[in-house]
Amino acid sequence: MKHSPPHDPNKKKPTRWPKGLHVPGLGGSDRQVAAIEPDGKIRSRSAARTRMLGGLLTIGMLTLGVRSATLMMFADPQLESKARTQFKSAIEIHGRRGDILSQDGEFLATSVEVNSLHADASKLSQDTAAVLAEAVAPLLGLKVAPLTKRLRMQHRQDVIIARDLLPTKVTEVRKRIRDMTKEHPSLSNAVFVRKEYRRFYPSQKDAAPVLGVVARNGTPLAGLERALDRELHGETYKYVQWRDRKGRKVTTDSPQAHPGNDVVLTIDRRIQRITEVALDNVMERTEAKAAQAVVMDVRTGEILAMANRPTHNPNNLRTLTRSALRNSSVSDTFEPGSVFKPFVVAAAIDQGLVQADTIIDCEEGAWRIGRATIHDDHAKGRISVADVVKFSSNIGSAKLAFRLGASRTLQSLKDFGFGRISSQNIPGSAAGFLRKPDRIKPIELATTAYGHGVNASVLQLTSATAALGNDGIRMKPMLVKEVRNPSGVAIRISQPEVDRRVVSPAAARAVVDMLVSVTQPGGTGTRAAVDGYLVGGKTGTAWKYVEGQGYSSVERVGSFVGLAPADVPKLAIVVSVDSPQKGSKYGGIVAAPAFAEIAAGAMRRLGILPNPNLLEVEDAETEPTTPPPPSVDPQLRWNDYGKLIAPDLAGLSMRDALVTLQGAGLGIRFQGTGRVIRQDPKPGRSIRPGHPVEVTLQ
Repeated sequence: MKHSPPHDPNKKKPTRWPKGLHVPGLGGSDRQVAAIEPDGKIRSRSAARTRMLGGLLTIGMLTLGVRSATLMMFADPQLESKARTQFKSAIEIHGRRGDILSQDGEFLATSVEVNSLHADASKLSQDTAAVLAEAVAPLLGLKVAPLTKRLRMQHRQDVIIARDLLPTKVTEVRKRIRDMTKEHPSLSNAVFVRKEYRRFYPSQKDAAPVLGVVARNGTPLAGLERALDRELHGETYKYVQWRDRKGRKVTTDSPQAHPGNDVVLTIDRRIQRITEVALDNVMERTEAKAAQAVVMDVRTGEILAMANRPTHNPNNLRTLTRSALRNSSVSDTFEPGSVFKPFVVAAAIDQGLVQADTIIDCEEGAWRIGRATIHDDHAKGRISVADVVKFSSNIGSAKLAFRLGASRTLQSLKDFGFGRISSQNIPGSAAGFLRKPDRIKPIELATTAYGHGVNASVLQLTSATAALGNDGIRMKPMLVKEVRNPSGVAIRISQPEVDRRVVSPAAARAVVDMLVSVTQPGGTGTRAAVDGYLVGGKTGTAWKYVEGQGYSSVERVGSFVGLAPADVPKLAIVVSVDSPQKGSKYGGIVAAPAFAEIAAGAMRRLGILPNPNLLEVEDAETEPTTPPPPSVDPQLRWNDYGKLIAPDLAGLSMRDALVTLQGAGLGIRFQGTGRVIRQDPKPGRSIRPGHPVEVTLQ
């Protein structure tokens, strides 16, 4: 067993030479150790590394210098966009939209200036946005969470907080924000107020489908607002708003965009109101699905009123429906029924085929044509042409159409305005449907003569009826009277335009006389009679055609067309009631009373005096001993005894008082200037035509 020698602390450790280095003199054999690298080689390698590092640093510095020079000397689109966003923004200003007025100068549509509160979300942090939302939401009646979410959209510079704010509410919000700026300085320039215009319709539902509506962004959606947008739309002006690095506005000027033109319609505001009330009464009385009425001046073709049901309030955009936006008086067509007969009779008389007293055999109410048989509701034998209209004989009308022949019948109806666009100037006008002469069958010609198998709109029927009252001359329907620039100067005035002569004056007058007999005892339209006036008209009741189902067995369209006054026609009025659900469905019962209501009110509005010989005789003692209460509005009214009721003129200017009283045949005397302080007779008193009226102004 071997033992290790004791450790000697003074003994040196053996030298360990690098492996591979050859050291001579170490005994018997030389050891191989690694060779030692020379200093020059090491220095050379260090210098190379230094040069390489220096080159890389030099290249980096050169790149940085070139890039810096590029940024300073050449434009960079991305940086330029960021700078533009930071220091300037494009502002778009819309000129005020023009007004729509009635022919008597009342506003039907106007634009009012309102305040809207906005925020620049790019200047708000996430926390500041939440603080702002919590501060202003309760003041504006808004929910905090949705507002906070919108204010945190930091990529947006214009976030709408609230619209249609009263000045007092804006002041309250601004004060609240000023109180918060000490703790949150960024709020001082983050919230701003902008003036904008909102479309307002003072008449609310009156003529709403005719006028159309404008969306909140200024886009017209329907009606005249859309058709006349080129005239009404104000100028759009864009400019650049500069800001400094703290977001404060540098641009001081605020350019104004030119407003749009004003449009004056032919509609008479008061006659429109009378018509709207009449349709409301029809809808309440019959519970119909829809109703339309049009009032036209027979001499000029001017549309004085156009009303539709259903309707809407264009001031409330949230309740809008597609059906309520349709001006169905113009765009919707239906089978008119017996109201078509006067036009066929007029054509037959004009062609010299018959006269008013010519006898027509009405076959005792049933007449066979080929394999079909047509019937009359009131069976008659041999009657005159005048009685064909009075008793509304289908058979008599069909026989007149056969005498005319298909070509002359259809061409005459086309001359009256059926089967073609009524007017290019009225948006949405429907042409309707009228068969071709070379394709019509005998039974189809017969049904066309009494308004079946043909489609027409209420506007077309009104225009055709007006042609009879205008001695056979059809005027083009007119809805726009003039266009005025923002200074009130008329730049375009529409003149009445003749379309064509349809029938001779003698033929037209003969048919008007027949229409008068319809409203007199024994006729089908006695409910259309107006006390004190001679009116004429024609009833019509047609089965309603339902698309894809054919003719309905229960739904009908009741209509009435007429002229007032019939002795010297001034107004053509058409009322159509679609699918009355309550009571009778006949036009003489559902539509004729509305005609009478509209005709009576419109004639009084126009100052057309009643004929004393036509007034019902009343015992003088039955006349009220106390006068009726003064009128709420300064307008002329008539009592039930054919006398004018003095309007309340207090506070009116001389011009307004004159406009109110003119056309009634009164002797008007003014004293003084300024506003009306006294009048004789007093408001509410009865006035006979020609009676003097003294008005004192101060």
